[in-house]
Amino acid sequence: MTRKSGCTRPGRPLHVFVGLLLPVAVTMFLGSGFPAQAQSPIPPMEFSPEQVLEFAHHLFSEQEYFRAIGEYQRILFLYPDHPQAQNAALRIVQCYFRGKRWHQALEAVNAFLRGYPQSSLRWEARFLKARILDELGRGEEARKEYSSIIDEQPGRPLVAEAWYLIGLSYAKEGRWLEADQALSQVGSEDLFYARAQKVQQIVAEESEAKRKDPALAGLLAALIPGAGHLYCDRPRDAAIAFVFTGAFAWATYEAFNQNHEGLGVGLAVVTAAFYGGNIYSAVNVAHKYNDRQEQRQQERLAPYGRISFDQPQAPSVSLSLKFSF
Repeated sequence: MTRKSGCTRPGRPLHVFVGLLLPVAVTMFLGSGFPAQAQSPIPPMEFSPEQVLEFAHHLFSEQEYFRAIGEYQRILFLYPDHPQAQNAALRIVQCYFRGKRWHQALEAVNAFLRGYPQSSLRWEARFLKARILDELGRGEEARKEYSSIIDEQPGRPLVAEAWYLIGLSYAKEGRWLEADQALSQVGSEDLFYARAQKVQQIVAEESEAKRKDPALAGLLAALIPGAGHLYCDRPRDAAIAFVFTGAFAWATYEAFNQNHEGLGVGLAVVTAAFYGGNIYSAVNVAHKYNDRQEQRQQERLAPYGRISFDQPQAPSVSLSLKFSF
């Protein structure tokens, strides 16, 4: 049996390799044959600044405040010189305010005042800044902001509004005399006169409302168990404290009187616990009484400090700050 020299048998048939390589080659050929212009991406959709503003206003009206912030920021980034850019900047402040993000609102309003110092909206921004400071519990700073507005005399309506808000701020802190003095600066010809009169009436009523002294409540409870609760208008608690403390005190006396020292000591411990608890409870009840009074006071004042913003109907509409009742 003879073998042909120079011939080797391949590991697998040649047509298998051809079948594998042919699709790749065809694909590469076809891909290189198309011009680059035919593969250009779809052009991005573009919106005018007016359309972006309209969408942002829509989000604001739907109370989607944090989504609206993104759209207003888009205006500031892409169209910083647009006539409505300052409106968008102030809307960002309002969105943070509505969303109760007080620190972000304060940063945004400071940025607005730095960026647009001569804007026609600066008074709305400054009033809003003072309100933000008030919400942050920085009442003294808020009143300084209002006072600076008064000193600059932007016009009688705004001055009267500033006096009104100063009085309202003092009233929230229970500083009745200062509140009454500030509210008295609002004249009968001013827009806020009727509201100032209503707040002054609340101030007069609240200034006469009695508060309970926790120290006095504790002292009365120490002298006579239950007396501190009675002072705080809690007759039922007063009766319970008096009866239980008195009963255990009498039982303790009887135990020692009948030479039951062990029982007497145990009852004395219980009596001391009731007596001390009676004092602690009286002080606590006095604090709770005052807290309820303060909460009621804040609830009465709340409607007079509520702010609402005009909803923009078109991108060219400016913003205004007002109170709603």
